[in-house]
Amino acid sequence: MAGRHVLVTGFEPFAGDTANPSQELAKAVDGRAIGAAVVRSLVLPVQHEAAGELVARALGAEGLAAVVHLGLAAGRARISLERVAVNAMDYRIPDAQGDMKTGEDCVPGGPAAYWSTLPLRAMLDSLTREGIPAHLSYTAGTYLCNYVLYTTLHALAERRLEVPAGFAHLPLLPSMVAAHALEEPSMDLGLMARALDVILAAIPVA
Repeated sequence: MAGRHVLVTGFEPFAGDTANPSQELAKAVDGRAIGAAVVRSLVLPVQHEAAGELVARALGAEGLAAVVHLGLAAGRARISLERVAVNAMDYRIPDAQGDMKTGEDCVPGGPAAYWSTLPLRAMLDSLTREGIPAHLSYTAGTYLCNYVLYTTLHALAERRLEVPAGFAHLPLLPSMVAAHALEEPSMDLGLMARALDVILAAIPVA
């Protein structure tokens, strides 16, 4: 029987950037022990069909105990614990293949929305005690991050799997702000890594 594992995903760089903190953090925790489980990480392309195929395959793996998706949200100063995913794709910018989605469903005929099933309030309390800026967010957007969260929660619901799953958005790295030459909030990668440690530690893994 396969061992218990927590799936952690991040995204490749996109929109002209050469870095993505979600990718860096996902790679950094791959193989880490979380209670009785181990982390298995995936780095996803910024294209919904390709990302969806990778996630769907990972959700079917034996021993899945929890899912934590990570993504980048430029303009946010805090770790965003996403509360809800909506059944909508309305891209503000093209994906990695140059495609735009407007007015399309993540899953045709699916529910309007799903709530995250991670213990978000406990995570927020722990992050706040650690002095890490974080908040509960009620908008995961309508781009790839929301798509991955929605389709994950939909797949788990369809299979009647009681696997905690959710999404955390991360701020820009300072180096990214420097490259943009704009007034934008950022967070050091080390602080984000601490935040991910706290998030993973709050997940009940039997």
